[in-house]
Formats: sequence, C-alpha cells, structure tokens
Amino acid sequence: MTSLALIGPGRHGTAIAQLFAGHGVNVTLHHHRSEKAEAAARTVRGSARGADVVVAPSLASAVEGHDLVILSTLWDVAQRAVIAELGDALVGKVLLDVSNPLDVTSAGIVLRRPKEGSAGQFVARLLPDGTGHVKAFSNLPTAAITADAGHVPPAVLPFAADSAATADRVRPCLERTGWQPWLVGDISISRELEIGGAYNAASGRWGRSRLDADQILRRFGPEADLSVTSTSTSTSDKA
Repeated sequence: MTSLALIGPGRHGTAIAQLFAGHGVNVTLHHHRSEKAEAAARTVRGSARGADVVVAPSLASAVEGHDLVILSTLWDVAQRAVIAELGDALVGKVLLDVSNPLDVTSAGIVLRRPKEGSAGQFVARLLPDGTGHVKAFSNLPTAAITADAGHVPPAVLPFAADSAATADRVRPCLERTGWQPWLVGDISISRELEIGGAYNAASGRWGRSRLDADQILRRFGPEADLSVTSTSTSTSDKA
C-alpha cells in the first residue's frame, strides 16, 4: 500500500495524513466541505516527503484506486453517511477506523458508550461484507501522531484487525510510519484502543499511550495471533 484515501481530515485525521505523507505514502483527501479538504491538503503538503497529496471532489473518486481507506470523520452519524454512500465501493479494500465515541454538543465534547461496546464494533456493523477492518490511532493524542514517530527504539502503535489476512495487508503500510505496529487482537478489543481504554491510559517511555516494544510486551503480552480464529470479528459483529 503506497497510497491511501483519508475521509474527513479534521485535526486528528490531518495529523494521520501528515504522518503517512511524511513517510512517502501518497494521500488523497476528501471532506464534505471542500475548503476544509483544501486547508488540510496545504498542511499535509508541508510535511510530505516524496508523496503526492491531492483533494478528491467526491467520496467515490477519493477511494478509487486505493486499497486503504482511513475514516477519520466524527463517529456515528457521519460514519453512517460515508459508509452508506460508498457501499460496495469499499469491498476488497481495508478501512482503517480511527474513531472515538465522542459527541460534539453545545455543552462540549461528551464521551458516549456505544451499545455495540465500542466505536470500532459500531463501525464493524456498518461495513459491507468483503471489507477489511482495522482499528488504530484512537489511543493516541493528536500531537503525538507525528511527534512520536521515529523514536529509537520505536514507539508501539497498537492496532486491531478483523482477520490475520487484513492485519498482514495493512502492516507494511503502518511499518513505514516510524511507529512499530503491534497487533493486539480482533475488532472486539476496540474499546481498549479508544479513549479510557488500556492502551490509551498506559504510561510508557515517551508518555501516556506511547510504549516501546519491551514495555508493551511486559504489560500486555505478545502480539495476537488471529490465524487461529476461523471467523473474523467483523463478520460475527454483523450477525
């Protein structure tokens, strides 16, 4: 995966786009407000190293030709709308979900508990069959996404995937970012990767949620082996 589409580049999404573009991955951005996409693209281009950064005028054109789609909109209503509009255009691709179950209200930002158990499990129910599903970056503070890439030894990026095959597809792209990807389980573990979860709260070498491999191994154990699971969590979540 040498290119990706990122849908909904707010602060967190723009930082993720900067991370990938800064490591040579071509990025296509789309936002339903074109001026926000253009502003994000200007920021991302300032960090890009040998990567193209373009703005797509529509959702369909944004994901066309990309195996990896990062969904970084607000959760719930926006996610429903994007996934419903894309529909079968997502089949055969991997969707990387970075959401936290946060509602933006007149009283401020409110953390919600999805009935599915997590924002990741909520997204799993929306995806069409045949779409790979990865959960990552939800545990990280926005500022850490680029600032803590490239440590020696590298900081660990915990991620969950709906299957071993999906994890294998996305791992090489994650490895390019200066973080060390670490598979922690299937999508049912998403809550631990979201705000307040174990991987968000853990304190490591470089601060909260930034552990090196030795620290994550001692605290959480080795990487998960999804090859022993015959049915992916995303499929069972939709049952």
